[in-house]
Amino acid sequence: LATLEEMGKSPNNTKVFERRFSVSEASEMTGRSRVTLSRAGKEGIIALEKTKDSNRTVGYTLEQINKLRDHFGTRPTRTKDDPCLTIAIQSFKGGVSTSVTAVHFSQYLAQKGYRVLLVDCDPQASATSSFGFLPDKCFQEKDTLIPYLEGQHEDLQYCILETYFPGVHLIPSCLPFYEAEFKLAFAAAKAEDAEERFHYFHEFKNGLDTIKEYYDFIVIDSPPALGMITINILVCSDAVVVPTPPSLYDFSSTVQYFKMIREVMSKIAIDKQYEFIKILATRADTRKSTHVEFMSLMKKIFGTSMFDKVFLQTAEIENCSSKYQTVYDQKKPQKRALSILDNVFKEIERSLLKSWKSKSEQFIEEGVI
Repeated sequence: LATLEEMGKSPNNTKVFERRFSVSEASEMTGRSRVTLSRAGKEGIIALEKTKDSNRTVGYTLEQINKLRDHFGTRPTRTKDDPCLTIAIQSFKGGVSTSVTAVHFSQYLAQKGYRVLLVDCDPQASATSSFGFLPDKCFQEKDTLIPYLEGQHEDLQYCILETYFPGVHLIPSCLPFYEAEFKLAFAAAKAEDAEERFHYFHEFKNGLDTIKEYYDFIVIDSPPALGMITINILVCSDAVVVPTPPSLYDFSSTVQYFKMIREVMSKIAIDKQYEFIKILATRADTRKSTHVEFMSLMKKIFGTSMFDKVFLQTAEIENCSSKYQTVYDQKKPQKRALSILDNVFKEIERSLLKSWKSKSEQFIEEGVI
């Protein structure tokens, strides 16, 4: 693990965001023309790095693009009337790309200019690893959500980390976080009455409410199991994305997952409303007839409770993950992999933005709502 961690870091032993965006990319991301961007550079709003040999612009960093967005007023952060939305990436089953989806979606949102908090709630800590940490070397129980759950802190500021990826903050996880499951279950079992027991299913929601003002979106990477952590995540979430590969066992697991939500939530949070709970087809290979058949079956059964876009299988994503890297932080990302990710996450993003008053007029004009 230590060797793989080093492979994902730069020569200075620190993971950094090395990607540079071209002028055309910067123009699209800031919503301003090349001429306007050139003028901003000459006015000293940002200082562009030049090559030594040809004095050409190396490219725009994401920090520079965000600075330009702030200067032009084109950063898409929510208004005071828009809620900070919490999105759970959750499944009953492991190996369905839950962590890969959570990490890449967080980075997609940050690249768009949103303020993002990624909460790693899986003791395996794959999401934490993706941001350049060796979890069980870098973190202990005190660095996770557990101290808040034990009443040692009044808010979650103590465990929030800045990451190498501009715009993404992280609440890390590590193996000792598995204790959270037992601590919550034990506390609920000892509760003197139903009201006190009810409180332990809302711990995550209460914690996230203390820091929501600083973010546009909170993305939660969930563990592949049913327990107190899973239920807490369902209670605190505004929307749920369920990664599901097109195969028999994964399909069956998702059916059981929806039964669980219906039964458990009817007892824990009977009035709970979600912006959406939708299936995202993941690890799909359209060259395999069985995958195509299963995706058709899934669409037939789940209908509008399934995203239209598909998270296609690509070797590029797997290659990056094996080095504790992501597609978005590659110096020169593969265009096909970027296209797959952008198409999937744009659909999820728009589904979320429908609940923002600041976007509703735009969506009404476009006929989306």
